[in-house]
Amino acid sequence: MKTITKVFIVTFTAAFVFKTNAQQKCNETLSLFAGNVKSKNFVSAKPQLAYLRENCATINSAIYAYGETMLNYELKNASNKKEAAVALLQLYKDRIQNVPSKTKKGLMLSKIGAVMHDYKIGTIKEQYTVFDEAFTTDQKNFKNPRHIYKYFELYHTMYTLKEDGVSLEKFIEKFEEVNAKFDYEKKRLQNIKTKLLAKQEKQTLTTKEQKKIDGATKNIAAIDQFTKNMVILLEKEATCKTLVPLYQKKLEINKNDLQWLRKTASRLDSKKCNESPLFLELIIAIDNIEPTANSKYYLHTIYKRKGDEEKAKEYFDQYMAYETDGSKKAKILNNLGNKAVQKGQKSKARTYFLKAIKFDPTSGTAYINIARLYASSANECGTDEFSKRAIYWKAAEMAKKARQVDASKKGEATELINSYMQAAPSKTDIFKKGYKGGEKIQMKCWVGGNVTVPNL
Repeated sequence: MKTITKVFIVTFTAAFVFKTNAQQKCNETLSLFAGNVKSKNFVSAKPQLAYLRENCATINSAIYAYGETMLNYELKNASNKKEAAVALLQLYKDRIQNVPSKTKKGLMLSKIGAVMHDYKIGTIKEQYTVFDEAFTTDQKNFKNPRHIYKYFELYHTMYTLKEDGVSLEKFIEKFEEVNAKFDYEKKRLQNIKTKLLAKQEKQTLTTKEQKKIDGATKNIAAIDQFTKNMVILLEKEATCKTLVPLYQKKLEINKNDLQWLRKTASRLDSKKCNESPLFLELIIAIDNIEPTANSKYYLHTIYKRKGDEEKAKEYFDQYMAYETDGSKKAKILNNLGNKAVQKGQKSKARTYFLKAIKFDPTSGTAYINIARLYASSANECGTDEFSKRAIYWKAAEMAKKARQVDASKKGEATELINSYMQAAPSKTDIFKKGYKGGEKIQMKCWVGGNVTVPNL
């Protein structure tokens, strides 16, 4: 019995010593390897990485972090890019297997998918599947904007190639999923920026914190660009015929989600699906949750198009009450005035233009619109040639006001003034008529009022 016990102790001690020595050798090699990678001595680092992966694969995630740096360098400088890319892929896979507790699976899988995509390794379906595993199993750590966009882009390719049963409806649903992910990431990054910028007002940020701000800024810009690219791909494939029923089904569960409502309405509008009943439902839902000048004006235009003048006026009045920017009101009123002009409703048009001036006294556009309106009425406002042409003095008066209140209209207004004064009665005409200047000529037409004869 003593002999057996003694043999066990000796064996255990030998095993312990061997394990300790092996552990020590691993730690020493890892330390040398890290130093060589940091100093970019990749020639010496290469055999050390091979030793560590063969004998110490599970002891430390640093093996794979430094190994990634080295293999990325080799990939960049390799003559056979595909072979180097395969080596990097294997390192990523080994990390997931050997140090799972120290590995962000979503991050590592997205890196694998990106390398496969960039170096054309595997089929499109295989590349997509790797990204999809990252998206579905560890979305928290799947956050590189470029990788997220590749994920969507591959799905779009599968749709266009009619692979794996990807229907248009599934493609649109994937768009919604990825778009929601981009929204989440953008908010997360904006929160990081906001907190650090607030801190910056009180104290100097560390280099690490400044890098976080720079990184967040860069990634927010990337998300904005990739989101635009996604919309372009969606709009190439989707039509009103496919979008309307799809979003109609989703409306009930999203009817209180303001962000979803706005994005869906914007998407339908961009596809010119704004005459569908669904579009009206969306705008009404948006207006119920958060009424704004924009929602009121949208509803005004919708009902105007539908021929419901009563509803259109109701929402226009509400728009005018909600809108606080006088220049925006003036712009809308100028547009309405021009539409009235096109219909021959000159008096109504002038009313709109005068209201525009009321809300924005610097609206040179409104004064010019009135000037043109008056000039177009020469044949309507007089009993003889002289009184008909007298309207041009009134038109010139409006153009002069445009030049006074709005410097941006100076050139246009000056040209109109010169044109109108040439068309108006000359000094000779005034003299022949027996006027000396200052007399009032009534405008016996829709213009009303009178015009003053200039002094000789």
